Amino acid sequence: MKWLLLALMFVPGAAFAGGACEATCADTVKQCKDMCKTALKKDSADKISFCQDKCKEFENECKKDCEADKKSR
Repeated sequence: MKWLLLALMFVPGAAFAGGACEATCADTVKQCKDMCKTALKKDSADKISFCQDKCKEFENECKKDCEADKKSR
């Protein structure tokens, strides 16, 4: 799970650079879900759903931040 935390630490900055915030959120979540499958497939297949749920939670927060960013402009 350390890799997931590391990935999410650098992603928010990239998510707000530019005008395609929602698209960036969606792309990041797709990459996150793919990473869950790849990293956990072999050793912890039972944790893939949990990991992907965390990716989805990030997507919801990212979209909220996009909306807040739009309103503040």
